[in-house]
Amino acid sequence: MNLPLIKKAQSLKLLFLITILSVLSGCVKRDHIPPTATEESADVVYDWYKFIARMQLRVNPQPVLLLNNRNFGYIGVGLYEAVRPGIKNSVSLSSKLYQMPPMPATQTRRDYSWSASANAALASMFKQFLAGLSNADKTSIDSLENANNNRFRLSISDDVLNRSQGFGRSIATAIYNWSTTDNFNLSSVGYVVPVFPGSWVPTPPAFANPVGPFLKDSRPFLEYSLTATAPPIPIPYSENPSSEFYKAAKEVYDIGKALTPEQKAIADWWADAGGSGTGVPAPYHLLSIITEVLESQRAQLGKAAEVYAKTGIGHKDGPIVTFRSKFQYNLIRPVTYIQRHIDASWQSYLINPPYPEYISGLVGLYCPIFQVLKREFGDIAVNDNAYAWRGLAPRRYASITQMMEEASTSRVYGGLHYQFTQNVSLVVAKDLGNKIADIKLVKSRDHKSE
Repeated sequence: MNLPLIKKAQSLKLLFLITILSVLSGCVKRDHIPPTATEESADVVYDWYKFIARMQLRVNPQPVLLLNNRNFGYIGVGLYEAVRPGIKNSVSLSSKLYQMPPMPATQTRRDYSWSASANAALASMFKQFLAGLSNADKTSIDSLENANNNRFRLSISDDVLNRSQGFGRSIATAIYNWSTTDNFNLSSVGYVVPVFPGSWVPTPPAFANPVGPFLKDSRPFLEYSLTATAPPIPIPYSENPSSEFYKAAKEVYDIGKALTPEQKAIADWWADAGGSGTGVPAPYHLLSIITEVLESQRAQLGKAAEVYAKTGIGHKDGPIVTFRSKFQYNLIRPVTYIQRHIDASWQSYLINPPYPEYISGLVGLYCPIFQVLKREFGDIAVNDNAYAWRGLAPRRYASITQMMEEASTSRVYGGLHYQFTQNVSLVVAKDLGNKIADIKLVKSRDHKSE
């Protein structure tokens, strides 16, 4: 037996084993690979939207409603872009939205936590976009961001966390910079209210100047929304008591004179106004519904981000299409018509907003979003718990369609709209919702790139 040769062979085997163990050890020491956005929980996103709603409910004065809607549109798009690279075969909205610039890219062959990216992006965008935040509010935003980061550190390395934060913040900055060029304008300076039979005039009690005649010129998210508008008013204006228009106004009058407690409750539920501590501005009612639907469907981070983005498109484009229609037709409000031609003492149950009647602002904003949810999840049952903070029980709907129809009818109960306006408004809103829902955010098999 040749002992030197045996010892040499054993030494080679030992060296080989050490080499293999070193390689395996290196693999073990490599950062834990975080899950994809499709696999990650969306809890961090849900927590953020609930947190910011609670915070802004107490802001006084309340944020400008239409501006807030626009801002949450950008926030939804930014959230999607902050997690998009973690969604397999996903497409950036910069290839889908009108004049949206390319977004920052991730580093190749590097791990990311998409929850950490979303956390950083939302914290940054909330501070950049939302008006009325005090220094204490901004500190609270920082505290929640840091608390989430401390939780993330339990499962990912500082290297992954820092890289993810940096990416999320870069998206937030890019989205905010893009938003500054959209020509968003709610002023009426330079606008001359047209005068013709049946034209809108400022309404009681404030008789305020119009809001939003130039909103139609704001850059939308969809190219479709550059020109989209409502069809002509389906009933010709008339003051003749036998005319269809008079009958439509008389219907609003009769309903308003005999409102039941339930009809008042419905009108109040969808009024979404009233000031600090008494109402819930429209974005938060909508966001409450969106979040409730997502949680009920157990949507993970990737799916939740897609839905917040698509509904965000509705937040911005819904008012653009609606206000283009309002100031195109400049139709008189029921309260003005009724006081002139039916009963001078009549008042609407809800206070009229300062812009023309046709089409419905509430339907034009809410129902494209409801249509997106319907297209995404089907005509599912919904619990609307937006007013839990005020001690009100949720309103329960057997379907999204039922919720949509109640929201529409609420404005007739409130005395703000004719029924024919609500019928047309639903059609216009669903058309926009379908355009949004049709956006494909995943590459098809026959497209190698988008």
